[in-house]
Amino acid sequence: MTEYRSDGPTFVLVVEDNPVLTLALVDFVEEAGCEAVEASSVDEAIRILESRTDIRTVFTDLDMRGSTAGMKLALSIRDRWPPIELLLISSQPWKDDELPHRGVLIGKPFDRRRIVDQLRRFAA
Repeated sequence: MTEYRSDGPTFVLVVEDNPVLTLALVDFVEEAGCEAVEASSVDEAIRILESRTDIRTVFTDLDMRGSTAGMKLALSIRDRWPPIELLLISSQPWKDDELPHRGVLIGKPFDRRRIVDQLRRFAA
């Protein structure tokens, strides 16, 4: 199993295929006092996770390009990198039993304060 670093800044991988939305999500991450690492696709996110041991949280949209790619990513992270926290956003309703273990879902439209507070809890 990969050993994760816990010293230094808290890195959050932001996975979003919409560049405008990415800017907002990165802003939330920085407001929470964390450092953002960006990925515009699931494949790019997986490559980043395979090459880094300092990502503590993945903040992903479940509805990328109208598919369930974000959910597949979240499930893969839970399977391959269990210590990583999952902050999930979606415009679609999801039942609790459909979400990965310890995945926190926040619906659209966003509640900025709730997102920032949750990122801070993950970073603590």
